[in-house]
Amino acid sequence: MMSKRIMAGRPTPQSSRRSSNSTTRGTTTKPTAATPTPDEARELLEIKLAQLNSLLWCCYGDGNGWFEEAGEKHRDYMLWIAADLAREAEMLLEVSRRG
Repeated sequence: MMSKRIMAGRPTPQSSRRSSNSTTRGTTTKPTAATPTPDEARELLEIKLAQLNSLLWCCYGDGNGWFEEAGEKHRDYMLWIAADLAREAEMLLEVSRRG
């Protein structure tokens, strides 16, 4: 139920590589949130990296072949999620270095 609500709220891109609504490759424009403090950024960075690690482990890490069998649409969405998490982690790293 929750996943349908979340997916329904976000527009589906034509392609994660060429979204007409994107500011950077594959990422839709999001409302600007308050910049976290360096300490908050470090904590959020740990969370984002743990999420990214788990996502990539599920896709590739255990070698079960699930990622290849998921189909192009699902692989595209999974890589879109991974790219968003990596970009967010990069931004949080920059903020955490300021402190």
